[in-house]
Amino acid sequence: MKLKLVAFFFTMVCASSAYAQLRVANYNIAKCIGDHDALDLVIDAISLDESSGEAIPVSILMFQEVSQGKEKVLHQFLGETYLMGTYTNQGESGGAQAMFYNSTQLQEVVDSHKDIFTGATRYADRWKLEGVGKYKNISVWVYSAHLKASTGKDNKEQRNFGANAILEDIASLPKGSHVIVAGDMNFYTVKEPAYQSFVEVLIDPLGTDEWAGKDDATKHTQSPRKVRAKKGMPGSGLIHGGLDDRFDFQLISASLQDGKGLDIIAGSYHAFGNDGNHYDIAINDGENNYFQGDVARSDLLAEALHIASDHIPVIVDYDVVEADKASQESK
Repeated sequence: MKLKLVAFFFTMVCASSAYAQLRVANYNIAKCIGDHDALDLVIDAISLDESSGEAIPVSILMFQEVSQGKEKVLHQFLGETYLMGTYTNQGESGGAQAMFYNSTQLQEVVDSHKDIFTGATRYADRWKLEGVGKYKNISVWVYSAHLKASTGKDNKEQRNFGANAILEDIASLPKGSHVIVAGDMNFYTVKEPAYQSFVEVLIDPLGTDEWAGKDDATKHTQSPRKVRAKKGMPGSGLIHGGLDDRFDFQLISASLQDGKGLDIIAGSYHAFGNDGNHYDIAINDGENNYFQGDVARSDLLAEALHIASDHIPVIVDYDVVEADKASQESK
């Protein structure tokens, strides 16, 4: 299938005019070894997704596993409206972090960028973004991480080391800062020490109940393919195994649900393209019903996700709380 020829299905969806909202997405792009047309389509479709609310242009995108040079490929996909945050790569085994932002809404405070060592030759990145125009009264600190993979005691300890390194940095920020920690955390269960360390300080918008198993299939983000693609075929080299792990997260500070400045929109957190009916199988196995009542559009997205990467994006929407509204509600 030539995904570019069917992309018009997505472009027919129009964004609405909410007062001021920010869409934040994170996506492990597997070092861009998947199909580039499919990856481009998925990135475009993030802004057109109205499955959990309104379709709004994505404001912040954080990518994991971005090898040196691939940040330029991602920038081409996004276009000139998006600017790239400070990009660093220290030869990280799990790939570096890249962040892009919508320049009509935000600007980077460049001096605030920081690399944070998270163990196993990996670094998380921290950026500070401030609003412009009608977003001028907000600021947000965003962290992107790709913690150590695989099961076993040593790997769990490495992940916990990384989580605590990020939390130590968060503790140094001004009180009440808006903070989003996103990325591929490689948590297998809710009992992971690193996950428990995070949720002592930050909030998991999906709650802290166990997410493993079929009953929580809508939360899973890895892997959208069941079997390894043959060499030379689209998606060759991507991890397989079926959609049965929740590896990708957005964790937030309490200040993002206090009715001031910037707040998460309840119910907006979701795994893009996951209809909950593809537990432990490929996301494009049979019909996909992610977009209610539109199987054709859902199937096109599922096909793209299947060959673009071995993870699927997490999307969360945030509302810019109007100053006068916040003032009235506080009385």
